[in-house]
Amino acid sequence: CFVGGAGRTFEGAQSISIAVSATTFVWLDDEGALQTGEALPADRTRFIPLAEVTTDGAAITGLTDLRGEAFLHSATLASLGLTATREEINRALAGEGETVTAGALGRLTAGGGSTADSDHRHLQSAQDMPGQAYFSIVNISAEAGANIALAWSLPNRLLDAPTLGPNLDNGFLEQRYDGTAFNLVGAVHAPFAHEGALTSGLTDKLMGAAPIKGRIVDVVLSVGGNIVSSSGADGVSVTVKRNGVTVTDTSPSITAADGSGFRSTDRGDGTAAVMKSDGSELVERGDVLTVDLARTAAGTVSSEAMNVVVLAVIRVDQPE
Repeated sequence: CFVGGAGRTFEGAQSISIAVSATTFVWLDDEGALQTGEALPADRTRFIPLAEVTTDGAAITGLTDLRGEAFLHSATLASLGLTATREEINRALAGEGETVTAGALGRLTAGGGSTADSDHRHLQSAQDMPGQAYFSIVNISAEAGANIALAWSLPNRLLDAPTLGPNLDNGFLEQRYDGTAFNLVGAVHAPFAHEGALTSGLTDKLMGAAPIKGRIVDVVLSVGGNIVSSSGADGVSVTVKRNGVTVTDTSPSITAADGSGFRSTDRGDGTAAVMKSDGSELVERGDVLTVDLARTAAGTVSSEAMNVVVLAVIRVDQPE
């Protein structure tokens, strides 16, 4: 049993002496010793009540089991070793950090001898395993919106709680903050940019080397300013090649019919890329990526496509 915050062992007793024609209380003190008396001790944190015994001149006339009082006892701040006020505790639990003094936090963490460092670690699991140790969160829901995430909250410093969780479309981790998602692992990007007006087509322009082994899962075409022409079919299309082999079945394109100004296939403008699935889209680290830009101008062009950008999205096979 625990008495006064310390573990105690009671070996039992063969018999105890009870006064005649009296009421006697029986309890275990904070040393684990059996005690009797006319009344229970005043400090309820330093004993466990056992029984109330009444006798007449010859026999026991009543026996009341008091052990349940130890379980039903309503703890006070003093019995818990806390000297902070209820209001200070409530503010601390509510996260109102600026209204809780360092002294109050010190008292909440076991008195003046403690430090705030004890508040920095609320959950710790130390494991001694010959293999990998896991921290596992399992959501067994089959609902369409089921997901998992870890969240950190600093309400007095950050507008939102940063969360870390899987993207349900691909299983890779992403960080979400203030309505925006940021990829952490799972994809890298190979960009190509043509600065200024695109007045003619370009062939075999170097995009770069694949930075990692994986699969090209998308080719995004964007223009800072779209072509303006009397023919809505006029526009720009792009072909991305890996070591000279085309990686798309359908090349992404943007035409004058999509409107002026900034346009991007990633925003639903033009025609999105359709990727090959015959292995042409697979890359090894160091593979050479090149770009062909085609310009169509059958009508009267009053404004050329400006600042054309191509982005190859490579999903990582094994994050490095």
